[in-house]
Amino acid sequence: MFIFAGGVAQAQTVAGSVTAVSGDVTIGRAGATSAAAYGEKVDVGDKLTTGPNGNITVTLTDGSQMELEQSSTLTLDENTLTPGGQRQSTRVTLLTGLLHSLVRVTPGTPPNYEVHTPNAVASARGTSYDVDHETGVNNNKYPNCKEFSHVSVYQGTVEVSNPTNPSSPPVNVKPGQRVTVPCGAAPLFGAAAGIGTAGGIAAGILGALGAGGVAVGVIGATGGFGGGSSPTPTPHPITNGE
Repeated sequence: MFIFAGGVAQAQTVAGSVTAVSGDVTIGRAGATSAAAYGEKVDVGDKLTTGPNGNITVTLTDGSQMELEQSSTLTLDENTLTPGGQRQSTRVTLLTGLLHSLVRVTPGTPPNYEVHTPNAVASARGTSYDVDHETGVNNNKYPNCKEFSHVSVYQGTVEVSNPTNPSSPPVNVKPGQRVTVPCGAAPLFGAAAGIGTAGGIAAGILGALGAGGVAVGVIGATGGFGGGSSPTPTPHPITNGE
């Protein structure tokens, strides 16, 4: 439920509900943790955690869907609606793991659905995309970096930036493209390959690295990235993207 004052939506607690759950999934709220259940309400401020065999889908109040894969942790930081019932602002933080987002379009607005990781922000206003974050990863292309964020776009356009490097401009990622943000490094140039992801995606990055450590790649025809051997299913969008 939402209260509207002066044309601006003031969020109360409920952000959506659990519309699918399997395996070991918990919801942390107000210092307590409990097993997630089908149909359960999800509040702003909740922390969702999936075990090695866990998976949960949350349908938000505007109809957008978030699917959190196994061994992942996410907090739901903000979810507000306009007086007309459209999304005004949704923000989640993916601490680790893989999140599929199917975002309903909000025409004529700036990007207002944001997935944050410790070193990336992926913003959209209506699209289908994945965000994957991993830490403790070794890669000889980045000997001093053990943290990577990956954004893969299936429909629409997603703006990706690295908030730890304000001098690096954001990039627009289009359908079939993938970007990787390694740490908060200074501008990196050259090809990168073989970065594995927590969601089991084979990560070969084909594009050149851009300023601020953002690498642009292309999603392979089989569903894997950069010709990787572990394909990723393409989510079915709720509505047409941009």
